[in-house]
Amino acid sequence: AHVLVLVLLFARVRDAAAHGHLTWPPSSRHGANIHHGADCGAGQCYWFSNNVEVESQTLPSSHRTMEPELEGGADVWRKSPWRSPGAAPVYGSGCGVAGGHPTEVYANGGTPPAGVAVGFDGKELPKAKLGPAKWTVGGVAEVAWAMAANHAGGYAYRLCRADGEVNEECFRAGQLEFAGDDSSILYPNGTRVSIPRATVATGTNPAGSQWARNGIPTCRTCERAYDMCGAPLPPVAGLDYGSSWNKQVNCFADCAGATSSKAGGACPGGASKLQFDPGFADDTHYDAYTGFGKSVWEWSVLDEVKVPSGLAPGAYLLSWRWDCEESTQVWQNCADVELVATDAEAQWHLASAEALAKVPKPEKTAAAKFDPYQDSTGDENFDCDKQVAYCEKVNYKASQFKCGKDEASTRAEVCPKFEKTSGAGYAKPALAMVASTCFAVEVLGLEDPGWLRAFAVASAAVIAAVFQPPSAFERIARPFLPRVPVYLRDKT
Repeated sequence: AHVLVLVLLFARVRDAAAHGHLTWPPSSRHGANIHHGADCGAGQCYWFSNNVEVESQTLPSSHRTMEPELEGGADVWRKSPWRSPGAAPVYGSGCGVAGGHPTEVYANGGTPPAGVAVGFDGKELPKAKLGPAKWTVGGVAEVAWAMAANHAGGYAYRLCRADGEVNEECFRAGQLEFAGDDSSILYPNGTRVSIPRATVATGTNPAGSQWARNGIPTCRTCERAYDMCGAPLPPVAGLDYGSSWNKQVNCFADCAGATSSKAGGACPGGASKLQFDPGFADDTHYDAYTGFGKSVWEWSVLDEVKVPSGLAPGAYLLSWRWDCEESTQVWQNCADVELVATDAEAQWHLASAEALAKVPKPEKTAAAKFDPYQDSTGDENFDCDKQVAYCEKVNYKASQFKCGKDEASTRAEVCPKFEKTSGAGYAKPALAMVASTCFAVEVLGLEDPGWLRAFAVASAAVIAAVFQPPSAFERIARPFLPRVPVYLRDKT
């Protein structure tokens, strides 16, 4: 018991960012590649609208993806975008904005891709080198997306003419209908696995528009997220990963399987441990296509959409919109599409194995992420060069690991502060524990084992507050965190 207390004292919660992106057609402007699945190495999953809510619920409860039976104050998801599909406001022109906000960064994944300014409109990204996909007017085309973190909810596809005013209103007017009854899990080699698709056109925005429920259910590790995490807190701008709000964000994610499904890539426990039953015909799918997604799935979710027969041939932008329910986020990507008159002109309209093979396979790279606790220069806890690089990326707006107004002030004012207060691995905490024990025995004269244990726990709490623990403590403590209510985590 004492070991668990000490572990929790040293534990820190890191952000559970939600990410998703368009993987087909290959004309995405955001850099996704069908061969990488959910991998976000090109920054393609950093385009979205963060912390956006709906005013009222219009979605039928049968299509909910998070604790669907709950109502009232205990329903912490009631303002999430999916509760009224299409109603949540978005930033930008319908293609997402870098980092999820026009000016601010947030600890819940709300940072832009490396080298891109916060708030940059995805519509302004350059076209893909492969050229536009070409879809036949009145035909059927295939589209696909992948999730680096599964925040439930549902999605839709829309078209807007590229030679006019491209904005969210234009995309809303060009909502596409789905074709067929099922979705497919699409692997990079062209293998497909059919899964049920549930569509809804009641309570959607625009009225009557068709949306698909995300058919990959998250885990249900908490009976009620409200009991474990509390009522939703207001967002905190900046990168304060230790704020009560960001801890709650991670608590909600843990209730959806962010921890329990990470190792195996699926929810342990089968259908009884899911937020909803997707109705898989094959029981083995419950062990493959569920979970929060942090294991980085290689596959995408593929659907067929109908290309309206009344549209004129020409250049269009395709917008994919994912309204989340486990988070208050809307993810968006855009791809270039040219509508053509005949099937003979079509290309990239089908995600066949032959078509996938023609898509170049870029070198796989890890997503660029700032982590001041991973330092290649020898200091275990802080790297000023990385700090400056990150501050530059977020336009010197970060609130945690605070940034100065520019590079010079960051190096002169911020770096020395953290270099002085950062810990030094295990050595200093260990020496402090030894010193406190000697003090208890030699000075205070404590001999009773019970009093000594109590003094040791109190000393550990003080030492945890003074010294920054090494990352090993985080790895040890993380499996225990889903069992600890967020209000208790705030005490550590």
